[in-house]
Amino acid sequence: MPVILLTNHYNEGPLKIAKEAVPKGFSLISLDRPSKEELVKKAEQADYFLVSGRLPIDREVLDAAPKLKMIQRTGVGTDMFDMEALKERNIPVYVNMGINSRSVAEHAVMLILSVLRRLTIVNGNVKNGIWLKQDMGVQSRELYGKTVGLIGMGNIGRSVVRMLKGFEVNIIYYDMYRQPEETEKELGISYAPMNEVFENADIISLHCPLAPETKGLINDKTISSMKKGAILINTARGGLVDEAALIRALETGHIGAAGLDVFAKEPPAKANPLLGFENVVVSPHVGGVTYEAFKSMMVEAMYNMKLFEEGKTEELESKRLK
Repeated sequence: MPVILLTNHYNEGPLKIAKEAVPKGFSLISLDRPSKEELVKKAEQADYFLVSGRLPIDREVLDAAPKLKMIQRTGVGTDMFDMEALKERNIPVYVNMGINSRSVAEHAVMLILSVLRRLTIVNGNVKNGIWLKQDMGVQSRELYGKTVGLIGMGNIGRSVVRMLKGFEVNIIYYDMYRQPEETEKELGISYAPMNEVFENADIISLHCPLAPETKGLINDKTISSMKKGAILINTARGGLVDEAALIRALETGHIGAAGLDVFAKEPPAKANPLLGFENVVVSPHVGGVTYEAFKSMMVEAMYNMKLFEEGKTEELESKRLK
């Protein structure tokens, strides 16, 4: 019976959903705690890795998994993989393209609105018996008429655009691969070089992968080119942002507010200054993890491993990392 190792530790609720999706004839094991030591210990049992979380899939882990045939990612992020080591061992990696795009996009839009309307502050005030209608109201802002700059125009970026249409905003974007002209017209978006997106956007939302060329993309230099009071939203990867630079910009007011679902280190340390700003809304890398998205990710991932086990790799080709 092929063994699937879930390379993360899940509590009862998520683990129950994962177990319900396991194909007939397979067995599922998971980590008792989210540590690399635990991953290495259990890797020897695995025919398949179902990769979730941030634990690195590096040479040490791969050396501990002599039976490993294939790796399936629950989502699309690949920054945890040692791709060179995988290629040396000829172990294919498959991803779930676009499966949680709507979930992440909804979360990004929610963060934009929460920051603009100072939702966490007014929520706390009312629950503590503080009723400041006009005082807090005039400190909030509408989304209408703002320029939203998106860095990355993949599945998530396009979903964000569609959700923002009703707010009558101006959307500019940068991506390594520009969208076809007909797609830009259909979505009502305008392409611009990255520096122009930073310079002109009231709100900047990150939707690009973490790679060597994008690590620390938001830094002192790029922040200084942004409008004073610009809002930063990050639902992609924490490593895209130089957190020290962001903290400095929040302290000076150059960055007016931020909505962060991801951090350089997860979970962030309690002493991380980003957690102390009233104008920073945070969440625990949960943008892509709604009930619907999580269930779909598990069902799709398990189905892909079943196809691989049956030798139907041609049906998976579009999902394989090259």
